[in-house]
Amino acid sequence: MKNSSNITRICVVCSPSFSRCFNPFMIQSNALSHVIVDENEYISSLRKQVEILVLQWLVERDNTYADATEIKDQGFDIIIVIPGLKLLFARREFDKRKIIHLDYFSYATQNVNVAISKIKEAIDESETS
Repeated sequence: MKNSSNITRICVVCSPSFSRCFNPFMIQSNALSHVIVDENEYISSLRKQVEILVLQWLVERDNTYADATEIKDQGFDIIIVIPGLKLLFARREFDKRKIIHLDYFSYATQNVNVAISKIKEAIDESETS
């Protein structure tokens, strides 16, 4: 699961896949998900907790508009999808066990411990496979 530097790379998907959007309203996914909490604040909170726990993880924001093939090509190990984008995320060939869909409550309250637990589960599962 880990790349050559033993760091687990985590991609946080915040923008929908335009290839999966069928009308202009779907591009917004759930309009409330961006009002509830700024995704940059969530990513910042997650990074801070990773640093506090001294985890060998690198958390980055997706720059591919949810293209799983590009995310995989960029070397990410885990994908976190914010609420409202589950149906718009184009998984393609990315291992579904390494995709974490956040729930609204933990996202809105910035409870990053939920994501951290799920990331650890995904890492453990892939190391035992």
